[in-house]
Amino acid sequence: MRVTNRADKPLGDLVPGVRRAIYFDAAEGSTQLSFGAVEIDPGKEIPVHRHKIADRYVEEGFFVLEGEGEVRVGDQSSPIRAGSFCVMSPAEGFHSIRNTGDKPLKFVMCFAGTGVQMERKT
Repeated sequence: MRVTNRADKPLGDLVPGVRRAIYFDAAEGSTQLSFGAVEIDPGKEIPVHRHKIADRYVEEGFFVLEGEGEVRVGDQSSPIRAGSFCVMSPAEGFHSIRNTGDKPLKFVMCFAGTGVQMERKT
């Protein structure tokens, strides 16, 4: 068993206005799960992307802790807010998350697997 705390690892810049940290992955000894946290500033967005492990795409799931925004998978979009759960499906679908509120959008995320790579849409 391993326990960590949000304060154990600072969030790092992913793109301007978006910060992320991965708390559990292969580097931390996990063999089947990746787990992290994200903060998005008002008006900012995670670039359109999808997630891959080796030769397969994997779903991303997340739970919103604070704020409000919009999640998009392909051509579909849905509003999200504190308390929302979401699974980015289908796994091969490109997706993004945008902060539509006036406070930081904060959420925790997970992937089934380790060594997850972010593949941005070009």
